[in-house]
Amino acid sequence: MIGYDRPLKPEWIYQTLIAITPGSKPEDFYDSYINLAVERVGKDGRRKTRTVLFRTFIFSFQEKTSVIENNFLMELCRKHDLEYMKPILLSKFIMDYEMLRYLTKKLSQLFDPTQEISSTALTKKMVEEFGDIEIVKRSTRAFLKTLTDFKLLIPVGTTKFRQVSRASLSHEQIRDTLLLFASVNKTKQIDLRHLDTTIFSFYQKPDLQQVAS
Repeated sequence: MIGYDRPLKPEWIYQTLIAITPGSKPEDFYDSYINLAVERVGKDGRRKTRTVLFRTFIFSFQEKTSVIENNFLMELCRKHDLEYMKPILLSKFIMDYEMLRYLTKKLSQLFDPTQEISSTALTKKMVEEFGDIEIVKRSTRAFLKTLTDFKLLIPVGTTKFRQVSRASLSHEQIRDTLLLFASVNKTKQIDLRHLDTTIFSFYQKPDLQQVAS
């Protein structure tokens, strides 16, 4: 089971992707990332967040890890600002991690958009599904912290979070999320009737048929 145990700020992801030159070695950007992620205390903590970032947003698109290849997300980041990219970057987490897809579904089942989220209740449900193992608890904490960094949740205590009003995505953002989904799944066709819409869960539910038209 691949866990998600290190929260990432959207700024770190975005700035890394626009700074990278395809054809370069990954280690050429390690020092600049350490300087970027100054809020993560300790060299080991920054290294682990870098591992998650490179694994999710770079290496998942390519077979080898010795040289960085161009990918769809890098191209999007060069064209658009951070606010445009935030929902698309978040969707990549949900596409890549089964545990985060389950977490997202449990969030919507346990709490409606007007309710405060209890990390205690959410962790309990996750443990019931996956077992009382540390990676489950760390993944839950890390994802809630990532949602906070994406400005989708606001902490109101040590175990409670208030949900912000869900924003609408532009047709262009929805289109690019679908194109990212196709790229991740290596397909040229998407069945919108059976698409797992979890990737849009933290925003207003889009009319996919209208966007497709």
